[in-house]
Amino acid sequence: MKKRQLGLILSITCCLGAQAQTKTTDQVVVEGGKVLVELIKVLSGDKNKDEETGCKGRHADLCITNDRDTSLTVTINHRTSDEQHELVIVYGGSECSLQLPVGVWTYDLKLTGTLTSIRKGDLLIEGCNNVTMTIK
Repeated sequence: MKKRQLGLILSITCCLGAQAQTKTTDQVVVEGGKVLVELIKVLSGDKNKDEETGCKGRHADLCITNDRDTSLTVTINHRTSDEQHELVIVYGGSECSLQLPVGVWTYDLKLTGTLTSIRKGDLLIEGCNNVTMTIK
């Protein structure tokens, strides 16, 4: 990035020197000012997408949709921090856990009111992603 900026500044100085030989001083100053404004726009406009959304890669959202004919209970556990969330999702409904820490989450899917698991597994949550699971 610094090499690109240095090359850009070097080429600007060469262009300004060439313009100074053929144009009047006022025109060179105006053209130099335009180039300087464009250079500032280019250098300050290099922002990261994650910083614009405020996410910064530390969390993500998880939504679970229930397409089964009964209500479901989903328990999710973060492997490293032992953070736990329990979602009860009615038939045809959807529930979300917002701003979950990134990492591996273990989920346990059960019919509401029973102790028997329908499905267990792991889910990788990556920063700034919105993950949607549909249970059929």
